[in-house]
Amino acid sequence: MPKSYTGSVATDQALAGFTGGAVSTIFLHPLDLIKTRFQVNANQAAPRFGGTVRSFQQIYRSEGFRHGLYRGLTPNFAGATVSWGLYFYLYAGIKANMPVDPATGRLGPTQHMVASMLGGALTAVVTNPLWVIKTRMCTTKKVTPGAYQSLVGGLASLTRTEGLSGLYRGIVPALFGVSHGAIQFMAYEQLKYWRQEVKKNRWEKQFLEEVRGKASVPISDAAVGGETSHVAGLGMDAKTFEKLRETRLLEKKHDWETLSTVEYLCMAASSKVTATVATYPYQVLRSRLQMMGSGQNGEPVYAGVMDCIRKIRRAEGILGFYKGVAPNVIRVLPGTCITFLVYETVSAWCRNHARYDLDD
Repeated sequence: MPKSYTGSVATDQALAGFTGGAVSTIFLHPLDLIKTRFQVNANQAAPRFGGTVRSFQQIYRSEGFRHGLYRGLTPNFAGATVSWGLYFYLYAGIKANMPVDPATGRLGPTQHMVASMLGGALTAVVTNPLWVIKTRMCTTKKVTPGAYQSLVGGLASLTRTEGLSGLYRGIVPALFGVSHGAIQFMAYEQLKYWRQEVKKNRWEKQFLEEVRGKASVPISDAAVGGETSHVAGLGMDAKTFEKLRETRLLEKKHDWETLSTVEYLCMAASSKVTATVATYPYQVLRSRLQMMGSGQNGEPVYAGVMDCIRKIRRAEGILGFYKGVAPNVIRVLPGTCITFLVYETVSAWCRNHARYDLDD
């Protein structure tokens, strides 16, 4: 029977995701800003080695800490917290309504991917306006004419000048990016499942050895054939043995379902790197489409996704689609580790301080 602190497992997950997104965004925003500026820079043919450190120093010297490295923090914070919170809420809710595998009592990798894609698509639609403002604030200086000065002011200006189409610039590559979250969470859930199974199997082996040590006649691994063995002078047939095993499994379940901090960090980092390498170009496309128009009369530089792909390929080559990947990896590795660590910690806190027992 699942336990909940708020009365809803999905709400517990949303709270955990919101907190994780908030913490990682506050600490790592400068790297996000540098990554975004690299992504929209069409003049540089390819990322340069050491560019992240040089950009950090240049922005700090010319624009300062608050108005430079932390410009665009508000929309980034709003976008990250709403995205993570809403995503985990939808992800948990969708999974709860999926049928589990009768043999394992768990969802399979395909179901995790489907739940992640559905949750990601809905989250992308809700939060896209926040990411447009974040991109435009991160790619302009505070003193740039026409630059947005705040999240609310930016939303008002964007709605007034560009309407609904402005609010949803970059939504197509953002929806492509749903595959990023799907790959990441499928990998994360599978890695977590594999690790839990290893710990479970190790405990079962220890349990079997313990029972064998007390038995006058060794008990087989499967306790087959209904044969009776004697433990502490009492007869134990296969059915009794299995009942004891299941009882002990329930007693020890917490031990293998709760992984260590290092295990969570390794799985979060591995799943994030896998997803990033596989899907990074969509982030470049989204940033290019969301940036403020710099063509004639302030018109957008790119007419659409395909036009953006053609222009980047022609002018910048394949590496153009990987601009900003270095600061992105530097940012997402600790960011993902922080987010998932906080997420798992808050989730565990909600379970351990549960005020409600929910029906399965």
